[in-house]
Amino acid sequence: MKSTKDPGLGSKFKKPVKRMLNSDGTYNIKRIGGISQFKDFYKFLIETSWGKFLFYILSSYLVLNIIFTFLFLSVGIEELQGVNETQNEFLAVFFFSVQTLTTVGYGAMSPIGLGANVIAMIEAFVGVLSFALATGLLYGRFSRAETKIAFSKNIIITPFEEGEAVMFKMVNQRKDVLLKTKIDVMLVLDKGGAENQFNKQYFEIVLENNAVNFFPLTWTLVHKITTESPFFGIKVKDLIERNAEVVLLVETFDVTYHQMILQKHSYAQEQWKENVKFETNFSLNNYGEIELFVDEIDKLIEL
Repeated sequence: MKSTKDPGLGSKFKKPVKRMLNSDGTYNIKRIGGISQFKDFYKFLIETSWGKFLFYILSSYLVLNIIFTFLFLSVGIEELQGVNETQNEFLAVFFFSVQTLTTVGYGAMSPIGLGANVIAMIEAFVGVLSFALATGLLYGRFSRAETKIAFSKNIIITPFEEGEAVMFKMVNQRKDVLLKTKIDVMLVLDKGGAENQFNKQYFEIVLENNAVNFFPLTWTLVHKITTESPFFGIKVKDLIERNAEVVLLVETFDVTYHQMILQKHSYAQEQWKENVKFETNFSLNNYGEIELFVDEIDKLIEL
């Protein structure tokens, strides 16, 4: 059993680190300093959830219109013609601002004073830039290449060929075609001992098969535990105590995006299981077709 060099995650720590990566593949690192989220707002809007993205876009839209509404009111309502006297002044100017910002311009209201015309000119320009930016963000979100590979909830140690093996599963959640899929696996362990108790050791994990040309079904990854394996003689309890973590890096060619895509994942702590095996989540129907039950990737059978 020979350890390998640090892949860039760090190896010397004075306190226990339960995992280097979160289960979703993000780094378990709290960044302090550097580029703030506000300064890197474009990246944030590209990568954030759709709910947050729509919230920021709609909020910006409303705030801009409210700002220009107050600007129009500051120069005087008399500099706008066509204001409905029965309508609330603020609402009337607000909806006029919406029409100006979006360049809809229904024609019911229009600026007649110099101040109102200058504000309308500025707002129309801001509107053009704002919608161009929003369109660019939408395109960036839709065109961003990303995989939707799902991993089993647990990583297991189970009987295999008169011995034991470490296993986990992965499946493509989309119907798109993935080709030339390859996976690199690494085990991270606390060294232990008085001086190096929380320092990390890294081991390359040799799989029975770490690459497939086609990836249409569930793929069960198998590492046979031999005397050369870093898992040899270690039980699940020991793995949890030593903060054992399996770090994965998947590389695949996505035909839809026509490019290579990478995805990270991690297993640690309560995700370790033993005395179980994975249940098969695909079968043949009466027409000779293979039916894949994607949502059943996590099903385990007690031994």
